[in-house]
Amino acid sequence: MAAAKDRTDIAVPLQRRNFFLNVINGALSMVAMRVADADTVLPLLVLKLAGAEWAIGLVQAIQGFGRVATQVFVARLMDAVSRKMPVYIWGSVGRVLALCVSAAALLLSHGRNPTIVLVVFLGGYFVWMLLNGVTELAWMDVTARSVPTTRRGSLMTGRKFIGLILAMLIAAPLVNYYLGPASPREFPANYGMLLIVNILFFGLAWVAFAVIREPAPHAANRTLTLRHHFARGLRVFRRDTMYRDLVWMRLLMGLTQAFPAFFIAFGKLSLNLPDQWAALFLSIKLVSEMISSIAFGRISDKLGNRAVIVTTAFVALGTFSMAAAAAWLNTRGTADSALPIVLLGGAFCGYGLLQSGRETGEFNYLLDIAPAAKRPSYIGFGNAFLLPLSLLPLIVGWVAPKTGYLPLFGFAALVSLIAGLVSIRLREPRDTLLNGNGEQ
Repeated sequence: MAAAKDRTDIAVPLQRRNFFLNVINGALSMVAMRVADADTVLPLLVLKLAGAEWAIGLVQAIQGFGRVATQVFVARLMDAVSRKMPVYIWGSVGRVLALCVSAAALLLSHGRNPTIVLVVFLGGYFVWMLLNGVTELAWMDVTARSVPTTRRGSLMTGRKFIGLILAMLIAAPLVNYYLGPASPREFPANYGMLLIVNILFFGLAWVAFAVIREPAPHAANRTLTLRHHFARGLRVFRRDTMYRDLVWMRLLMGLTQAFPAFFIAFGKLSLNLPDQWAALFLSIKLVSEMISSIAFGRISDKLGNRAVIVTTAFVALGTFSMAAAAAWLNTRGTADSALPIVLLGGAFCGYGLLQSGRETGEFNYLLDIAPAAKRPSYIGFGNAFLLPLSLLPLIVGWVAPKTGYLPLFGFAALVSLIAGLVSIRLREPRDTLLNGNGEQ
């Protein structure tokens, strides 16, 4: 029988009030994220401010490095914190202030050097991502103590489905309005207005989660030193086969994560599409996320999260194959100029499926296998392996003008194929933790 201190929260009682507030938190956050979408809106913003693809890579690098680096070094401290909600609340206050700095940089940009505007915007964005890493640890821990594994798929479905409906009604029209020719504000203040809406909805989302009643905690008895933290992480990686296989899978999928942000750059620079196409591609992505959230949620609840991860890996293969085909047709100068655009739209549709599947499968799988008292360090150390990948978007942004997009999207498709083959090796945690043999 597993020691009590090492038990997971795979079968905790469902706390309905927390479940409901968590869904509201996710739905409002979804609207906020899509108003300033990291794969369509923000890439266009920094591309226009910097005039080069490396800026897109920089935004993606900040997004990955800021969140992951914080978790790697803060997780050991979070293990010994009995109440995680105060960390979430104060972290959220800091996130609002950081986003306000970024919004102010855009709204007060008239007559200022675009480079200065870009630096201040990215500074606020970087602080936001650092704090995001901390609050995400608290959110995951409280969620794991409130919702059993057989309902976490439904939780993710509720968060995403309701949020994506709201995003279709609110985010997509606002993006189309402010980035279109009828926008009341000039560039980049039009993007600043989108960021104001982003802040409003994020603030409401964070308040919704902050009023959750935190369940009884499972805190570690002591705070590990940084050296012992990494030593334990390596020991877990060697001994826990499910954890190790998940880390390898996340590494492969992480390699592909640098490329979707360049879909919109390909559309603008290679296909000469105007800015308001971002709203159309965002809508396509939102619809695919909305539909797939239901499917992946049901798969997670009924079949387990391994099935979600395997399916998602092969969805990634289809997504990047369509993007590569669009780039290939564009290089050939095909007479049917609409076909690359259609394929690019298909890639955005696939990316919506991919994003929904990864958020549901990998998140729930990790919560299934992480011991309750060590959950933050399990999450943080797992992300340590992903930290080098945060530099990959910078490399992609530097390489894209030299090679074009066909080799980049083709590479992502190849890695996705390998990830699909590796994902088949994963085991379903419920088979051992809920099999009645005393493991849980």
